[in-house]
Amino acid sequence: MKTNFKADALIFDIDGVLLDVTRSFPEVIRQAVFGGWEKFCGGISDTPGYNAGHERVLKRHGAFNDDYDIAWTLLSMAAASGEKLLSKALPSPERLYSELEDCRAPSHEWAAARYGALVPRRDVRELCAELYGGKGYGLHLLEKPMIKMHWKELGLPAAIYSGRNDLEWELGKESLGWEDFPDELIINSDSGITKPSPEGLEILCRRLGAASPVFFGDTASDMQAQAAFGRGRFAAVGHLLPEAEFRYDTTEEAVRASVAAGLLTDAR
Repeated sequence: MKTNFKADALIFDIDGVLLDVTRSFPEVIRQAVFGGWEKFCGGISDTPGYNAGHERVLKRHGAFNDDYDIAWTLLSMAAASGEKLLSKALPSPERLYSELEDCRAPSHEWAAARYGALVPRRDVRELCAELYGGKGYGLHLLEKPMIKMHWKELGLPAAIYSGRNDLEWELGKESLGWEDFPDELIINSDSGITKPSPEGLEILCRRLGAASPVFFGDTASDMQAQAAFGRGRFAAVGHLLPEAEFRYDTTEEAVRASVAAGLLTDAR
């Protein structure tokens, strides 16, 4: 299907869109929950814990755009159970889905109100940052680009709206080969603006002079940010959002469809 929509800018999420993070951030969460259960909670880690089922529930929930807070929230849930073994304390994906029914962004405020200060959030976040960004050993080294083109070669002005912080973006742009990407064209968590707020899209469109951007994302918070923004189109990359109107298997496919003849093509 084709529409008469004419894109005038391309705005990207990073994780799962520009970079394949399947071997980095999910593993950060898993290791932080596994190690943090003993280190911060005095429990016994008798199971790997975090799995693909948990990942799907959380990434389809619009409040969870910060992987470090995912680890902290899961540890808080487990600590509140009163169980010693991680296998019994960590909620199953099914129970997690039910538990999150009334959760709204920002997720860390919801978790603190619901479970209290059972687990030190700052310490968990520092552990996650070390696991991800450790020099010479961090899990960021396992990330791979999902797009071969340089940002200047995309065919339309480009910007980035991501939940990463400044340090994570520094590591990410090295992996992408986008070291020269303009600082003013990225909104990340250190700006104080996070998805699913549409504010990042609003600011970037003003800076680009754009009115009809395509926003490329892969999670519920991305799709919700675009919906709240109310202009342009959302292009879902991957298979996490089958309900998205425009969905593509790869980022390069999505970009080609968005740029070609100024039309966005539904590739389903």
